[in-house]
Amino acid sequence: ETAPSRAPLPPSALDQKDAPMAPDNEKRKRYDRQLRLWGEHGQAAMEDCSVCLLNGTGAGTEALKNLVLPGIGSFTVVDGAVVTEADLGNNFFVEQRDLRTSRAACVTRLLQELNEHVSGAFVAEDIAQVLSSRPDFLHSFGLVIATQLPSRELCEVARICADRSIPLIALHVHGFFGYLRLALPEHVVVESHPAHAMLDLRVMAPPAELRSLVADRFASLAALPDAEFSHVPYVVLLLHAVEEWSAAHAGAHPSSYAQKKEVRALLETYRRPHLLSDTNIEEALAAANTALSRPEPSRALSSLLASARGRLSGLAAEVHAATARGEEAPAGQRTLLSFWLMAASLQAYVAGEGGGLLPASGALPDMTADTATYVQLQELYARQARADVAAVAAHAAHIASLESLPSDLAPLAELTRFCKNAPHLAVLRFRSLEEEYAADAPVAAELTRALAADDPSCAILYILLRASQAFAAQRGHAPGFADADVESDMPALRLCVAEQLKRLGLNGERPCPVSDDWVAEYCRWGGAETHNIASVLGGVAAQEAIKAVTRQYVPLNNTFLFNGSNGVTAVYEL
Repeated sequence: ETAPSRAPLPPSALDQKDAPMAPDNEKRKRYDRQLRLWGEHGQAAMEDCSVCLLNGTGAGTEALKNLVLPGIGSFTVVDGAVVTEADLGNNFFVEQRDLRTSRAACVTRLLQELNEHVSGAFVAEDIAQVLSSRPDFLHSFGLVIATQLPSRELCEVARICADRSIPLIALHVHGFFGYLRLALPEHVVVESHPAHAMLDLRVMAPPAELRSLVADRFASLAALPDAEFSHVPYVVLLLHAVEEWSAAHAGAHPSSYAQKKEVRALLETYRRPHLLSDTNIEEALAAANTALSRPEPSRALSSLLASARGRLSGLAAEVHAATARGEEAPAGQRTLLSFWLMAASLQAYVAGEGGGLLPASGALPDMTADTATYVQLQELYARQARADVAAVAAHAAHIASLESLPSDLAPLAELTRFCKNAPHLAVLRFRSLEEEYAADAPVAAELTRALAADDPSCAILYILLRASQAFAAQRGHAPGFADADVESDMPALRLCVAEQLKRLGLNGERPCPVSDDWVAEYCRWGGAETHNIASVLGGVAAQEAIKAVTRQYVPLNNTFLFNGSNGVTAVYEL
C-alpha cells in the first residue's frame, strides 16, 4: 500500500526561516522555565484561573505581578482608593501622573503591560460597597487576594470564600512587619515534588518480568567478561546482593540499617580489583539505603487511603443532593471527587492486586549500562507501571459506578500521574479566619510555644497586629497614623493588646509578652506599608497562590509572619 501523496510546500514557506511561531509555541518558549516546574497541566490550571485582588497596595500589586508574569488567566482589581503620595513611595505600579486618580485603574493598566496574554479589569469601589450591591461578586473567581483589609471586611470576604470553596490569601504590611494568612478549602495535592523522593526500583519485590530478565542475562555475575560486568546496571547488582542475603537468612528481607549494611558488604565483594572502573558498584552502594525499601504506603498515606471511600461517599451524597435541589456545585468539587475516587481506587488496589504495595512509578534513574540494556529495563518498568495503572483504573470504574458518579472523573493521564506520585499524596485542611478570630479560637497553645521560642518576635507582632485591628475598628485609623498621635496612641494600643491577650487565651502570661518597647515601635510605624516588606510578602503570596492554583507543591498551613527588622520568619497554624 503506497503512502498518500502530499502537496509540496510553496518555496516561500521553505525560505521563511524566521517565520513567527504559532501562539502555543510562543507561549511554550516564553514559559519554558516554569513548565519545567509544574508542567503543561499546571500551566493550563494557571491560565484557567481568574484572580481578584482586593486593594491595589504595594504588597497586592507585587503578588499580582508575580502571577501575571507566569501567565495567570485574568485578574480584577477592586479598590476604591485614589493614588496618594504614599503610594508613589511604595508601589511600583503607579506613576506621578496618576496622583489623585483611581488606584485600581492605574495598577491594572501597568500590570497588563507585563504580559499581553493576561486580561485585566478593575472596579473602582471598595469591596464593602461592591458586596452590598452585588453579594455574589466574588463567586466567579478562582482565587482572592485581600490586602490591608480591616478585620470586619476581611472576615466577611473570608466567609464568602469559605462558603464557595474559593482560596483566599490575606496580606498585611505594617512597617517592618509582614503577615500572610492562607485560607484554602480542603486542599488535595498529587504532585508534592518532595526534595528527596525514594527510588522505586522494586528490588525488594521484583516483578516477574524483572526476575526473568536477570535470570536470562545476568544469572552468574562471576561468569561475565569484564567489559559486560562493568556495564551491569546497579539494580541488577542490588537484586543479586539481596537474593544472596535472603538465602543466608531463611528467605527474610533486609529491613534494618544494620541489615542493609550487610547487603552493602556483599556488594563490595562483587568488585574486580583489576578493573579501573567500577562505577556500577559505586552506584549500587549509593542507592542501597533508599532502594532496599518495600514500596508500601507510609503511616500517613495509609490513613489517607483508609478514609478515602468514606470521604468519596460523603462528597457524592452532597453532589446528588445539590443536583436534586437544582443547585450549582461549589468550585473545586469535581477536583475533590476525582482525587478521592482515585484514592479509593488506589486503596482497593493496594489491598488487592498490589499485595500491600503501591503501584510502580515506572521511572528509572540514570545508571551505568549499555544502551540496549538500559532501554530494555526502562521499557520493563514502564510496562509494569501501565499494568498497575490499568488495575487501579478498573477499580475506579467500578467504584464510580457504585457511587453513581461520572465515568470520566479519573481520566487515564490524571490517574497515571496520581499513581506515579502516590507515595507523597497530601490533604490539607485549613482553619477558617472566622474560627481564628472567634473568642474561643484554639490558638493559645500554638502562640504559647511561639512566645517561648528563642526569638518570639513574630508571635509578638501577630498579637500587635490583632490589637491594631481592634484599635483601627474603634478609632478609624492605624495606631500612630499621624506623627502627632504616636505618643498619645500608645496607651490605647496597650489596652487593645491586653484585650487581645485575653481573647487569645494568653492573659495568664507573666510578664506580659508584649513590652512597652514593642508597643512604641508598632505605633512609630503608623500603619505604613514599606515597599521592601511588601515586595517580600508579595513574592511569598504569589508562591502560595501558584501552589493553590496548580495543586502542586505543599502550601504552608496557615500563617506566615515576617519580621523585617531582623529577617526572622515563622509559620504558625493559627
